[in-house]
This record gives sequence, structure tokens and C-alpha cells, in this order.
Amino acid sequence: MQKIGGRWVLLGAGLALWGAVGLAQTASKPAGHWQGKIQIPDHELGIAVDLAQSPKGAWIGSMSVTGSTSIDVPLAGIAIEGTAVRFAASLPQRASFDGHLSADGSSLSGTASSAAGEAPFQLTRNGEANVSVPPPSSALSKEFEGAWEGTIDADGKVRRVALKLSPAAGGTAMAILIAVDQGNLEIPVSTVTIKDKQLQLEARAVSGTYRGTLGESGDIAGEWSQGPTRVPLTFKRGSSEAKKP
Repeated sequence: MQKIGGRWVLLGAGLALWGAVGLAQTASKPAGHWQGKIQIPDHELGIAVDLAQSPKGAWIGSMSVTGSTSIDVPLAGIAIEGTAVRFAASLPQRASFDGHLSADGSSLSGTASSAAGEAPFQLTRNGEANVSVPPPSSALSKEFEGAWEGTIDADGKVRRVALKLSPAAGGTAMAILIAVDQGNLEIPVSTVTIKDKQLQLEARAVSGTYRGTLGESGDIAGEWSQGPTRVPLTFKRGSSEAKKP
């Protein structure tokens, strides 16, 4: 929850276009710490990108947006083909990046795309990669799986929040938070942690965390925190879920 222009914006999702580990890398590839900007029509958006290869050789990465709550957002779909570099960032409104390395490997430029349109980006290599990889999610238990609904009361206004918990490949939990009153804006959850009746969600796209407990009533009672803001948030089964036997 973040106050912008005199109003509360759920989850700080003001990006329409848009934990640290040293990893194996080689100078001839795009591994490294990159800093630069996206040139969107009315202003420049500063970004920092870290790209590296894990000990097993898989490409991993994270991205932060300057002056926003999007910090160490994990990258997905990283593809390296010669000088071509492609990846996507799990921001509110998913953004994809399609670029090329310069001949000397010192810069990376191309086009950033989202539902809002396209814009050029330019990055400069600035040291070694320091990729922050989110902790792995827990296995999803049946008592948490499904659709949930809740509300946040802040600044005298009530705003609806939805949560969808579903199993990924292998049964691990994955989740999406939805700001219903902001056009059903989807906020990806980086890590889902479940231990007994305890649920924790980390949403790096907005630097937000939710901690709650599943009670005997079947509700998840907890708190949403983002920066200095902390507000109660109780999730109840979605209307369709509540009708299931």
C-alpha cells in the first residue's frame, strides 16, 4: 500500500510500462551488473539488471526500478543467442526486453515492451553480477489452494484484494495478488511459504509481504506490510470456492 498523488495505491503498482548471491559468469557473455534507463514518452525510467549463470549453467537474473518499490524482481525467460539477449520481468504489467550486446560487450540496448507499448532501453555494464534469487516456494497444501478474497481499509477507503493460490509443476505453490479496484491489476508473488497453518507471501514487484494464519473459521487472518505501511488483511474463500463441498 503506497500513497501517490493524495490517494492510496494498493501494492504501490505504479509501473504501467513497466536475496544476493555471487554466481559464475564469463566476460564474453552478458553476465554482469547493468545500469541504465528506459526512454518512455514523458520521462526516463532508471533500471538496474543483474544477469549471471548458476553453477549448473542456467541463466538467472533480477531487476530493480529506480525510485520505485520494484526491487530485486526475478527475471524469467532469459535467452542468450550470440549477441541477442532476451528476458522478462515479473512486474505489475509484465515487461519483456529484447536487446543486443555491443561489439565490445560494454552496453546492452534494445526494446522494452509491455501492455502499455514499446520503448527503447539502454544499459551499461557496471561490474559483476549480484543476482538476488527469491527463496523457493513451499509445497501447496489443499487447505490453502484456490481463490481468496479480502479488503484493505486505508485512508478511509476500502479496496478489494484477491489472491489465487495454485500448484506449479511438482506441486510447489504459486500465487497472484489482484488489485480488484485497479482494473484487476495482477501482482506476481515471488515466494509462497506455507508451514502448518501459516502463510507468507513475498511480492518483490512491490516490496510487499503478507503474513497470515488459517483459522478454524476457514479464513486467513493476517497483515500486509510494505515499507512503513502495515494494514490488516483477512482473506475469505472466494464466492465460488465457498460453495464447494
